[in-house]
Amino acid sequence: MAVLFGSAYIVTEIREQSIYAGDRCQLIAAHLADTVRLPLFAENRTVLMQIAQDIARTPDFHSLTVRTNDGRVLAEMRKPISRSPSELLSRTVEVRSTPLGSSPESAIIGSKEPVGALIGTVRLDLDTTELKARTQRLIMMACATAFLFWLSVSSLCYLALRQVTRSFNALMRGLESMQTGNYAVRIAPVSNDEPGRAAGAISLLAASLQEREEENRRLQQQLVDAMRLEVQKEKQQIMAKLIQTNRMTSLGLLASSMAHEINTPNGAIKLAGQQMAKTWKSALPILERVAEEEGDFVLGGAVFSLVRGEVTKATEVIARCSERIEKVVQDMRAYNVGGHSDAKGRVNLNQVVVDALTIIRAHGRHGNIVIQTEPYPELPAVTGNRYQLEQVVINLILNSIQAIPESRNGVITIISGYDSLHGEVSLVVRDDGKGIRPDIMSRLMEPFFSTRMESGGSGLGLYISNFIVTEHRGRLVVESEPDKGTTATISIPAAGDAGTPGPDAPPAPEV
Repeated sequence: MAVLFGSAYIVTEIREQSIYAGDRCQLIAAHLADTVRLPLFAENRTVLMQIAQDIARTPDFHSLTVRTNDGRVLAEMRKPISRSPSELLSRTVEVRSTPLGSSPESAIIGSKEPVGALIGTVRLDLDTTELKARTQRLIMMACATAFLFWLSVSSLCYLALRQVTRSFNALMRGLESMQTGNYAVRIAPVSNDEPGRAAGAISLLAASLQEREEENRRLQQQLVDAMRLEVQKEKQQIMAKLIQTNRMTSLGLLASSMAHEINTPNGAIKLAGQQMAKTWKSALPILERVAEEEGDFVLGGAVFSLVRGEVTKATEVIARCSERIEKVVQDMRAYNVGGHSDAKGRVNLNQVVVDALTIIRAHGRHGNIVIQTEPYPELPAVTGNRYQLEQVVINLILNSIQAIPESRNGVITIISGYDSLHGEVSLVVRDDGKGIRPDIMSRLMEPFFSTRMESGGSGLGLYISNFIVTEHRGRLVVESEPDKGTTATISIPAAGDAGTPGPDAPPAPEV
């Protein structure tokens, strides 16, 4: 800043000195022009030389030349010291005669004032060496003054900063110790200024941080202990899930073996029933003729007129029950292996509901719960895996059954529908159970999350169901209200020919 102000001052002074020298040279030259007018007009060299000698006494004078209007030199005075043009300040002034007064005509027409006739010129050269010397002295003085000012200001600033930084240095040393985690350090205030007060405040903060650090260590130790217990509990739960998975695998193998063992005698029963029905059908006309000719007779411990209808009904019951056993076994095998099948085709969700309810009935887990169905007539088919969709429906129905307390009766309603605007087939499973709390709703689709983990829940039902529905380009939405029930809605795009109903499905009976 001192250099800036000093430079500005020097530049201003140099400019003013130059202007002053130029004005002085011009003024002296103009004065000479007035002085030499008459001697120049008379070409009096003696007077002109005397005037030149008088001007030569000026300290910075260098040369003077007086010329006539035709260029003749009448008087010339020059100092013997040689100077370069750059060291000289020159001014040339014309010498004119005194003009006559204005004529009345000029005053009337407003013409310019008359100018005197040119008599000659006066050229004055002044030596600027002294001016430059004064300028140099001025520069040196300004630089010295700026340097002394800077030195004094720097000294004062150093002393002030040293006084101020004593507190700051103590403060910074304390902060550096705190950065390493040493909150036991205390900063002693050096003075009662702002840094000193800040040091006191930071000391109090360090004490608070030290207490907080000790509290954090204690809480961290408690957290580690709690996490160890939690890890042990999670390990136990994972082991329980692995055991359950092993049991499910064994159950699948057992189901396949049972299906084989049941199919073999059931096939024999079915063939025997068909043969008995065929035989009875052939023997019935003969027995009727005998009854007409000889009268009613005893057959199998009962009279023929009564046995006739009962035997026919018995053969029909054998055929129907054999078909039912075969259907249950097929459903059980399909449920066991359906999740591993990637075959996709046209699937009617009404038929999926019927098959799912058949398996639910076989489980016999619905107790006093009434399962109602409201199938959509001529429901369009969807493209997908029948057994995977059946698994989804079974999972939703079982969840609804488990949500209804065993102490009271409940109702589960299964409704199918079709949204022609969006081209989607929907299936709604609604119950009037205990519902789901809002804090649990956001975790329903997480794997291994279940509120019935202690009672054998795997926490995979809704996760797998949501995965299957998503694979079918659909969505599974669960809505619930505590103590009022839960509604699960499946929406799947209809097959390309949405206007064509899927394979015929018989209406599902109430369970």
